[in-house]
Amino acid sequence: MIDKDTAQKLARSAEAHSKPINFEQLLEDGLLVQKGKSFYAPDIHALPNDVAQRIKSMTPTKNGTKVTFSKESKSAEKLAKLLKSGSE
Repeated sequence: MIDKDTAQKLARSAEAHSKPINFEQLLEDGLLVQKGKSFYAPDIHALPNDVAQRIKSMTPTKNGTKVTFSKESKSAEKLAKLLKSGSE
């Protein structure tokens, strides 16, 4: 059995992986720059925590740090609900 604090951290992480990323808002806020189909982060540390958790890979380039993100997951949503209900 895991303690309540660990369960809550895992639930937040699973929840971050279960929601779609609002790329339009990130582009509008200047947190991401799109060139073609690729996204670049001028300041990787400025990204919201739930978005940063979804980074699958980062590659430094002349255009900035190229980032790719994992897709949202239905199983992560189920896991988040399970962990939340078990930690209460």
